[in-house]
Amino acid sequence: MQTNRQLSKMSRILFFPIYLVLLLWAVVELYPIFFMFFTGLKTDAEIMKNIWSLPIPPHFQNFIQAWQGGYLKVPISRYFLNSIVIVSGTLSLLTLTGTLAAYALARYKFPGMGFLQRTLLFALAIPVHATLIPVFHFLGRLGLRNTYQGLIIVYTAFWLPFTILMMYSYFRTFPRELEEAARIEGCSDLGVFLKIVLPISKGAVASISIVNFVGIWSELLFAFVLMNREAMKTITVGVLSFRGQYYVQWGFMFAGLSIASIPTLLFFLIFQRQITKGMTVGAFR
Repeated sequence: MQTNRQLSKMSRILFFPIYLVLLLWAVVELYPIFFMFFTGLKTDAEIMKNIWSLPIPPHFQNFIQAWQGGYLKVPISRYFLNSIVIVSGTLSLLTLTGTLAAYALARYKFPGMGFLQRTLLFALAIPVHATLIPVFHFLGRLGLRNTYQGLIIVYTAFWLPFTILMMYSYFRTFPRELEEAARIEGCSDLGVFLKIVLPISKGAVASISIVNFVGIWSELLFAFVLMNREAMKTITVGVLSFRGQYYVQWGFMFAGLSIASIPTLLFFLIFQRQITKGMTVGAFR
């Protein structure tokens, strides 16, 4: 009994530096978020006087003005809705096409499969913003600029190779015994995928979805160029519009940035359990 207590005490002493480093790392990661929210609760005069001071008393008017649009013609709530529609549509397409394509690559052999895999790897090496001008003219000819469909197609095309390759790596570790048992029961190939593989793969899908969500939600350049009508701007472009021509209302700007970051934080908090599972899927093989 005494020996166990000594070992427990030694383990706490040994792990203390690790806990301390992790605590410091958490502070470093969380401080910018708290700084952004607290700065959005201060007036410009308070920010200029002491940017590190706490918002006492808090000035919630910045968040109200940011949501309503302030001096802009279109409120940030409209930009918020645009981003939600675009991100939801893109994630739906990516999940449907990416998982199906990845499963086909992992389970079936067909002519040109190796070439297709190398093409996907090559697509990851292409700087996507280098294609901005061709994409701009292409969508213009199709009449898809300033439309949800146009930006959803662009985002899906650019995030699809990454999604396919990540899900392909996961499906290669998926136990074939479960699929064979379902086929013995009379399931078709599509039925096996929809009823067996996809439900068990929720962790992996959630992991790749949050990576795609963060990238799509915060993307600026394509949204800035392809959605130049005020009512069609995304949240990132809308917050960028908070800059005045001659000055910046810092409290107003930080309040807008705080509102824009809320969906990403909520998305992670809601799906954190699935994300953690997704990091360990395949470990049993």
